[in-house]
Amino acid sequence: MSSTSPTPTDRTAPGTYSPKAVANYFLERGFENGEPIDPMKLQKLVYYAHGWSLAINRVPLIDETVEAWPYGPVIPTVYHAFKIYGNRPIDSLAFEVRKGQMTYPRVPGWDAATQRVLDRVWEVYGGHSGIELSELSHLPGSPWDRTWQEAQKKRKRRGVDIPDERIEEHFRQEGFRNRVQSATAEG
Repeated sequence: MSSTSPTPTDRTAPGTYSPKAVANYFLERGFENGEPIDPMKLQKLVYYAHGWSLAINRVPLIDETVEAWPYGPVIPTVYHAFKIYGNRPIDSLAFEVRKGQMTYPRVPGWDAATQRVLDRVWEVYGGHSGIELSELSHLPGSPWDRTWQEAQKKRKRRGVDIPDERIEEHFRQEGFRNRVQSATAEG
């Protein structure tokens, strides 16, 4: 897929990035804060960031489709980059090799809209375990649950795309619910 990332001169529009760039953002935050991140937790952080970007910025955060696998939503690039860690904490960043050069993809600091989403996702979800985040992504009616149930009816077991529209709708509803709960708690 092609990237729809803004150019450095367009500092107001949020962009779409490699899932590895988003993963590296969370890994760096984890390293800085002494918060271990295993592959499951990383998957879910990238998934939640993508969902909130769709809901808030109305732009996909990652340039890859989220898939419904038996144990939850999966971004295949992130899965394959970190599966060697099993359930152990990840101790290095994701890299890419292009034209013989190894690079560590990152979300650019000048993309303020995306940085705000990533920062907030870290604040809200960063202290939770991969299992806790996975349980949240499996709730009845979640994008994964709905897509997985449909896939089961068709006897598909893997590689079923979760439509971005479904993810956006879910996170927009979550945002509305959160605002209503906050308003009622304050009143």
